[in-house]
Amino acid sequence: MVPVGLRRAVSVSLLAASLVTLSAACGRQHPAAGASPSHRADGGVPSSPAGTPYRQARVDDRLVFFTSGTGAVRQVRAVLRGPDELSAFARLFRGQAPEIMARAEDTDFTRSALVGWSTTTGCAKWPSASLHRTDDTLSLVAGPHPKAPPECFAPFHVISVFEVSKERLPERPRFAD
Repeated sequence: MVPVGLRRAVSVSLLAASLVTLSAACGRQHPAAGASPSHRADGGVPSSPAGTPYRQARVDDRLVFFTSGTGAVRQVRAVLRGPDELSAFARLFRGQAPEIMARAEDTDFTRSALVGWSTTTGCAKWPSASLHRTDDTLSLVAGPHPKAPPECFAPFHVISVFEVSKERLPERPRFAD
């Protein structure tokens, strides 16, 4: 028989670990942003000649797929340069795979690539997201959304797929945390 004091200590430790995990997930909030892609004065999109910094700018041409909800989702960030890579990404999200594939079927991979991104958004349910680039780093930015509630019972996750013109993608992209 396990002594009552030991049972109580184990219960308190498990509760503390659960609360720490939950508070860490809820603490990851992203700033709201809804800016449209940056353009040069001549109507073109910003580009980054070799050796020059690429200023912070929105780079996605369209949001191909987006969902926000509760439940476990793999944390994945990937540039998808063809149908096989798209298919492999979509298969990671079984329930959404058919819709991801259907919405991306008209992508012209000779001119564009897709960026797939899934992550935890804490307690905030995002209505949308955009993809931004600073130098060689891509980052996910939340669309405007209400402030997260003070309590967090289940963190939200997003799965998003963006279409991006190849000239706006870094040659070796890095992904922000």
